Amino acid sequence: MLFTAFVAMTTLLFLRLSRLPSVIDYSKSDLALLVSWLMLTVTLVVDARFRIGVVVFFANVVSFGLALFAGGLQADAREHWLPAVNLLIVHIALATLGEAAFAFAFAFALMHLVQERHLRQHRFDRWFLQLPSLATLDTWALFASAVGCALMLLAMATGSFWGDLVLHRWLLLWPKFIATAVCWAMYAIYLGLRIVRRAADRRLMFYQVACFVALLFNLFLVSGRTPAGVA
Repeated sequence: MLFTAFVAMTTLLFLRLSRLPSVIDYSKSDLALLVSWLMLTVTLVVDARFRIGVVVFFANVVSFGLALFAGGLQADAREHWLPAVNLLIVHIALATLGEAAFAFAFAFALMHLVQERHLRQHRFDRWFLQLPSLATLDTWALFASAVGCALMLLAMATGSFWGDLVLHRWLLLWPKFIATAVCWAMYAIYLGLRIVRRAADRRLMFYQVACFVALLFNLFLVSGRTPAGVA
């Protein structure tokens, strides 16, 4: 079933991307579909190696949720061709991988909250037995968030360098850059709190979920149009 979903999404992504005039001529729906495909690919590989079905289930819930977002955003305007395309491709790739890492962190946070609720209510059912321990989920969420933060920081750096190279100005006041910096700062605060506390509690995992909601707001609702000066 998982492999069938992977083949279907891969085919859809290939058809969508093959119609683009260039690699960066993408829409928000294309980006959301790419992030969901990355999540599905990773979960397929992990499931084939470790057989952790319930983890795959939660990851796929997030993945297909993003795919539904992609379907609802098909009418969005696409980005126009821009100079220094190679640097821009690196920026887009880093940002996409960072968002995929944050999506995994979100899935792990949801699993942590579910497992923690089962423990508080003394419900030792099938879900409890199949979910990893709180410590394991905490570690996975921490690792995914750290990877996402590193990739997002590199994406912001390459994006700013592209702005200086092409527009001859830094994009520090561009709404998309500001929103992305806010999201990055929120995740950095999560990492700092997690390191100080040495373990995540329920409130910190809710904060992790809030970080991902902010990331979705930035991804889908904040305009990514390039500042005036480039056709």
